Amino acid sequence: MKSRKLIYLMLSLTFLISCGGQTSDQNKPGIYKCPMECEGEKTYAEPGKCPVCEMDLQVQ
Repeated sequence: MKSRKLIYLMLSLTFLISCGGQTSDQNKPGIYKCPMECEGEKTYAEPGKCPVCEMDLQVQ
């Protein structure tokens, strides 16, 4: 029974550690650009979608 609790604890800690430091590009300040470069070198100050291809803009 103790070994089962230990396994659950280890799995929980592994999950928390692996998910803890991840952030979304939508939360980062910066310059945003279409990953497909539909509009050439055009950049945006805020996250959103490319007006041409509708893909999410990415931080540069």
